[in-house]
Amino acid sequence: MKNFTLRGITGAAFVAAIIAALTLHPFLFLGLFAAVVGAALWEFYGLTERIGLQPDDAAPAPRTADRLWGIAGGLYLFTATFLYASARTSAVVYAPYLAFLIGGLVSGLYHRGGNPIHRWAVGLLAQAYAAGTFATLNFIVFNPADTTLPRTFHSHYALLLFVLIWLNDTGAYFVGSAIGRRKLFPRISPGKSWEGFLGGLVIVACAALLLAPLFPELAWYHRVALSLIIVGVGTWGDLVESLIKRTAGAKDSGTLLPGHGGILDRFDSVMLAAPAALLYLEVFVRGS
Repeated sequence: MKNFTLRGITGAAFVAAIIAALTLHPFLFLGLFAAVVGAALWEFYGLTERIGLQPDDAAPAPRTADRLWGIAGGLYLFTATFLYASARTSAVVYAPYLAFLIGGLVSGLYHRGGNPIHRWAVGLLAQAYAAGTFATLNFIVFNPADTTLPRTFHSHYALLLFVLIWLNDTGAYFVGSAIGRRKLFPRISPGKSWEGFLGGLVIVACAALLLAPLFPELAWYHRVALSLIIVGVGTWGDLVESLIKRTAGAKDSGTLLPGHGGILDRFDSVMLAAPAALLYLEVFVRGS
């Protein structure tokens, strides 16, 4: 009961923080999600160290330097994307980040210890997985077709993304716990079932239809399509993070959120669902 209460308090604070960041002010969104990116990178590097993919396993200093350097790069990528997506600056803002990526590759020529391929692989994967996926949220909250300068902060699609993911997580958990029999992906996540997946999918699709008054500009079939994409790709995102943890021999990605684990544990679905939702919005909604 104590753990359940702790999970409830943490979960409520987590949801409140996300909603506030998406509804109050764009710079609150920038600050919160930049912090999320930094924490996600810290946890990702921690997991890869457990797998033994970081160089110089006997020397902690290079690992710490790699981790901090990677976090700095990820924070710059998210911030630069915010500034570019909101039309506060041009694409030249990415020039330092390109230099960062090139420098990461060149540094492997001078780093004497460890495996340079592993060093490059971990560094680039960290940027793509734990920073680049979050950066796509900026193009969801700022419409590239908006001609105002700076662009208006329209966070309703991002809020829809999070609400549907939360409903899917909740629905899949309760349905799977009640009637789950057929394992969805036992090799990676033994607790997930097809019944839970389908239960979450039905709940999310129904919610997408019921939310029509809040999204009058979004046709019902677009809302249903987005719900299918979010549940399907979000489940893959959950499984990807589960595979990373299983390979690292870790139960949770971190301990930042009491009762819930780490940042990666809470955002794993969002990290893949956000790019997929953005692609759908750009091709079928904003581009139509």
